[in-house]
Amino acid sequence: MESCTIYRHDPLLYDPHESHAIKWVNFLSQKHPEIYYHCVRVAILADKMAILLNLTNNDRRNLVIGCFMHDIGKSFIPKQIIKQKEPLTKGQWNIVKLHTIVGAEMIEPGCGLNPSSIDVIRCHHEHWNGKGYPNNLAGDQIPFFARICSILDSFDAMVSGRPYKPKMTLEEAKAELLLHRGSQFDAKLVNLFVCSNIVQNYYSTK
Repeated sequence: MESCTIYRHDPLLYDPHESHAIKWVNFLSQKHPEIYYHCVRVAILADKMAILLNLTNNDRRNLVIGCFMHDIGKSFIPKQIIKQKEPLTKGQWNIVKLHTIVGAEMIEPGCGLNPSSIDVIRCHHEHWNGKGYPNNLAGDQIPFFARICSILDSFDAMVSGRPYKPKMTLEEAKAELLLHRGSQFDAKLVNLFVCSNIVQNYYSTK
């Protein structure tokens, strides 16, 4: 799968001025293809959320691009950490947590991305209760698009499985989102996502 996959999904998203950023996505697809595919799925879900939220075309595009690139900072995480089935050590976990900052710094210089897209890369692991990373932002301090990405990122990870944890059913993953609304996630966005047909319509056609 090429890095233009998400652009094929909707030509509205394509901008030739973003070739700098796309090079990093290509690098991620070669280094950690499973993370790349996860990014594609999250971006497609984001596009569906954007339509549900009635976002403008520009906002829709900025959300989807941010979600498409949200994990590019993981390009530089050693493969053995990504593939590890045992619990990460504190040192390994600290390395993983750097991917938000590293990803934003990789993209920022002269990339042409909207700042709201870069916010997604930097802030998608912030928690509603302020206990996330990298900056312990809370509530409305967390950029809106990053709050959306946080939900979609977590949901796809749960239903797709991770090396250290078996995948959940769609209903189990929905229940997990609901359990953590108001603590990890924006409750209103969780309710909107869970009550929509996005999950069934997308994952039933994968």
